[in-house]
Amino acid sequence: MPNYDRSKLEGRSGFDLFMFETFDDPDNIKNKIFVTYLINALIFISIGAIVFESWVDNEIEIAQASAEQTYRDIKSNHPEIFAAINQAKYNKELYAPTFAETVELRLTSHPEYLTENQALYDIYLATANTASPELTSVTPSEVHENFVRAITFFSSDNPDFANDENYLALKESYAAWDSVISDQTYIKFTVLKIIDYIALVLFMIEYFGTCYVNMPKPSRYTLSVNGIIDAAAIAPSLIEPIVKIVLSGGAGGLAGLRIVKTLRLLRLMRLLRMLKLATTVMDNSDKTPEEIKAQATTMSLVMALMFLGMSVVMFSALMVFFERGAQPDSFGHITQAMWWGIITLTTVGYGDVSPITPAGQILAGVGGLMSVAVFAMLLGAVGGIIDEFMGTDDETPGVTISPAQEIATLADLLEAGHISREEFDSKKTKLLGDI
Repeated sequence: MPNYDRSKLEGRSGFDLFMFETFDDPDNIKNKIFVTYLINALIFISIGAIVFESWVDNEIEIAQASAEQTYRDIKSNHPEIFAAINQAKYNKELYAPTFAETVELRLTSHPEYLTENQALYDIYLATANTASPELTSVTPSEVHENFVRAITFFSSDNPDFANDENYLALKESYAAWDSVISDQTYIKFTVLKIIDYIALVLFMIEYFGTCYVNMPKPSRYTLSVNGIIDAAAIAPSLIEPIVKIVLSGGAGGLAGLRIVKTLRLLRLMRLLRMLKLATTVMDNSDKTPEEIKAQATTMSLVMALMFLGMSVVMFSALMVFFERGAQPDSFGHITQAMWWGIITLTTVGYGDVSPITPAGQILAGVGGLMSVAVFAMLLGAVGGIIDEFMGTDDETPGVTISPAQEIATLADLLEAGHISREEFDSKKTKLLGDI
């Protein structure tokens, strides 16, 4: 927070007064604490939405891959049903956003000559790695058309195949996949989008409000650590629509999709805001140095736990980004990868799940080193609390702390960043006046 100067309010309008009291005035600590808790809650909700979106994407991709693989099997083994499917109506708008981002699917591919010999084809299907086949590049429009025509065909009863067991089984399978795609599309492109937009708008209001109260030198905030963290929290959501517009002009494909997914991953930078906002909830007004020190000790533990949680989410998300293509069963989505994140950052390391790609292994190494720092923070915080608790019992009755000692304690708190310069000067003046 910039040093507050009440002279900045002279000649200001009502709007200016409101902006300064909201974003700059340390005397409105109660309002700031309320806003801080509100923003922290919003961060939790938006991060939860991002993590849940990872699970939604995984469910959609599983349904898409299963449906497309089945469509290709129908083409090879059931030509009558395949011909009927291709006569069905194709609605280009149905699930269009969901399939627009589909450029790779985990499909079982095979040489074309196998379709000419049923015996060889049966042997191939029996021995192929259908549980975790390699990623196959696909054309989004073709996969979309195949799926929409199939669900349209199987959505109504066809008397020509009424007694065909294969038809009935396929009808049931496509109904299930249609239900998954429908539900997850609504969640991803309606519910989660609304949450992300609300968070983005409120984060932007706070960012530009802080810039406003720092006029005519907004760079004091925008170039500070807090300003950069705040900008990183909103930039990915603002850049993604621009990238999509550029990609729609013909620069798409797998590379374009990776850019979009990288931007979505960077939304997790919102987690860093919690470290900045956490210290704001410390209301140091009308408190003795001992009370401030006790509160700072507790906050150190809270900060350490927050940092541990943030690290688990960030490392799990990055591991999904690097490893999902190679190990979809272990790193299919962020919540699934959190098992690896927890056992790594808590130094347990069972070894039942481990990265195999170079990027994933490098990330795992960084995570292992980070775990040492995380536990050092936790031990320091817990040690401070134990020391404070034990010290309270050992205090000699009747012994008071001199103003000089209290000022020294305040200086330590100021240097550690637990109190502001204004609070230090105010309490120091009060202590000197009591001498």
